[in-house]
Amino acid sequence: MPANQPTRLKGFDEIDPTLWEGPVLEVVKEATNNFIRERLGETRILAASMDWFVEEWGRDTFISLPGLLLVNSRFDEAKSVLRRMARLENNGLLPNVISEKGISYNSADASLWFFYALKKYVAYTNDWGLVKELLPTIRRILRAYIEGTGYCRYGRLQRIFLDKDGLIVSPPQATWMDADAYGRLQPVTPRNGKAVEINALFYAALKFLRELEKELEMEVRGLEELLEQTRRAFNDKFWDGERNVLFDVIEGDPHGSAIRPNMVVAAVVGGDLLPIDRKIAIFERARAELLTPGGLRTLSPYDPKYIGTYDTFAPVEIKDLAYHQGTAWPWLMGFFCDLLVEIRRYEERSEESIREELRWLIGPLVAFCLESPYRSLPELFSGDPPHEPGGTRSQAWSVAEVLRLLVEYELV
Repeated sequence: MPANQPTRLKGFDEIDPTLWEGPVLEVVKEATNNFIRERLGETRILAASMDWFVEEWGRDTFISLPGLLLVNSRFDEAKSVLRRMARLENNGLLPNVISEKGISYNSADASLWFFYALKKYVAYTNDWGLVKELLPTIRRILRAYIEGTGYCRYGRLQRIFLDKDGLIVSPPQATWMDADAYGRLQPVTPRNGKAVEINALFYAALKFLRELEKELEMEVRGLEELLEQTRRAFNDKFWDGERNVLFDVIEGDPHGSAIRPNMVVAAVVGGDLLPIDRKIAIFERARAELLTPGGLRTLSPYDPKYIGTYDTFAPVEIKDLAYHQGTAWPWLMGFFCDLLVEIRRYEERSEESIREELRWLIGPLVAFCLESPYRSLPELFSGDPPHEPGGTRSQAWSVAEVLRLLVEYELV
């Protein structure tokens, strides 16, 4: 066991049922405070609270916001985060990283995850006033993605644009799987082309704009046509009918057929983008090949490029080769559980049986948080047993997604 993480991750069936009688909610809630900072009258969310990534990352902020702030009824702080990030918009892009070195805009997904967080905020608060206030930013982001935007990296223009089929094209190293062991834009998982969760998030952003149309009694010309075009192209092009899964990337990265958890994220954030039979197939494949007690693996163990162990203390080049090639990430468990709930409700299972299944799934992560000397959850775990913890010892979205599940599904 690495010296910085003495706690062992238990298996699904090793969890003592009395775990749920202890101070689960109190401990996990307390852990969320490690990532929230106030500065100059504004709230900020740090990606991690120790080791590295003790800085703001756009996608991490938006994915973490529901679990760190909304489920804790910290609505004013959530509003502050959303306002601040919107104010930093540049050419339709929101920050990828905000650190002492400055602001980087080198991602294709941060702006789209903003819509995810904003929609969650409205669901909790019904505060359409904030959405109306941020409407100019919302319009600039969507216009930029439709007409084309981008950023400069290593002296090269990296373009993001809507293709004629209604799908978003993004450059290499522009998603959360961005490790670059070799440097100079040679990422381990390039994912250039049309990435599955990017396009599901884009569709969800368009759907949110349609909600906004109705709420604010406005009209966006061509919105319905674009929504239908994107939905149709997504189902026609991303669905692999032979394996009953979503391609991870199409029309770009030559490894786009790899089985990765991004299809689970896409199935959830896309809402009605996929029919239920396809969602069930995705769930079953993820359960069979990606599920671990520490979260979902980033790559199927049947893939020849799979790396089952991650050593936090190895040279960065070695770590980056494994970073998204088999490691299990706790934050992904949140989306896996959301998909499970949708499917079980479609099957008309009882709410209590669903809660029992959810407790079984997140029990190892909850136990780890309670038993860890840091009272938190790490960035990742090795994909192979015994699933040793790795990366930062205290990662925001790991904790946030567990707390969100606990509260939203009333597990304690």
